[in-house]
Amino acid sequence: MKLFDAHSHMHLGPRGLVIPAAEEQTPFHFDGAAIMSTHPRDYTKVDSIVSGLRDRDYAAVPCYGIHPWFLYDVLTSSDEEKDWLKELRQRLIDHPDAIVGEIGLDGNRWVEVEQSDQIEESIWKRERVLACPMELQRKAFEEQLVLAAELQRPVSIHVVSAWGELFAAFESVCDRMKRKYDKMEAMDGQRKRRKTKAKLLPPKIYFHAFSGKVGALPSIISACTKGHVPIEDVYFGFPPAIKNFYA
Repeated sequence: MKLFDAHSHMHLGPRGLVIPAAEEQTPFHFDGAAIMSTHPRDYTKVDSIVSGLRDRDYAAVPCYGIHPWFLYDVLTSSDEEKDWLKELRQRLIDHPDAIVGEIGLDGNRWVEVEQSDQIEESIWKRERVLACPMELQRKAFEEQLVLAAELQRPVSIHVVSAWGELFAAFESVCDRMKRKYDKMEAMDGQRKRRKTKAKLLPPKIYFHAFSGKVGALPSIISACTKGHVPIEDVYFGFPPAIKNFYA
């Protein structure tokens, strides 16, 4: 059986391109991978790994986007507002087979606030803040979702302790895309309803390393289908640690 790694950060490893060897006496064989960016500085590394895989006749998909862990660094280092978004758009246009990832929302990535005094405090009393404020995460996440919807590219999404924010972001993006389609139809004089509903969200959605509760699944599926994404185009991945839990 051939297996495709739907979410790989191979380019961030110490050895770069590594072809996973099939375990002896098992039917599983590595067939390729989707190589996920986390920061614009990854883009050329991703291109190199994808090229290396394809040269060896493996399937490989380049993925461009900004991970929420590194978002604040990107936003504060850009010379102009949304330079990073222009760069991402151009990357996707230059690579028609690329998808958007890894993007998302993280409500559990904290950094300690530097203390002005010299008093040694308990680790439990140290002040912490999100590595990137959730308001900024939401804005950047929505911009990347809109870009994926406009270019009809799948997305790989990271969500930790931010499901309410995810639902709000999906609703906001759906509203934005609906207004855009309505405006386009009005300009074209197309008053009749389209035979097929235009997707208001990216055409395929993959939730990487899903950490939500089982009870949240109906709400997640509903949020996707409201964006005209059929249930068969919504995917969930699970972290390796899942094997340590009992059903």
